[in-house]
Amino acid sequence: MENIDKQRKQLEEKLIAKAMKDETFRKNLLENPKAAIEEETGIKLPEAINLKVVEENPSTFYLILPPKINPETEDELSEAELEMVSGGYDGEGGGDGGDQTGRVTCAAHIMGCFL
Repeated sequence: MENIDKQRKQLEEKLIAKAMKDETFRKNLLENPKAAIEEETGIKLPEAINLKVVEENPSTFYLILPPKINPETEDELSEAELEMVSGGYDGEGGGDGGDQTGRVTCAAHIMGCFL
């Protein structure tokens, strides 16, 4: 799990850094985050993934809560979750040599269903 958190953080940092330098990317990321991320990473995200990108300002603070975990199934992954983590993602649009589908679902998992 630590590796997934690290990869997610790296991907978020990369996207934020680009948004801070590239006003067009920032606008696209706010208006259509899925398309902007797919274009930037070269990875097609699954239809089931919903993305929300918000922009903080001096008077607004966002607190992101992680998904609730059912204690009875905490150590078990569903078939969909297993599919998400099976491909690998290195934060740079590449992976561990797995196919594109694996990287797509893993990237979606990394971003945590979403920002």
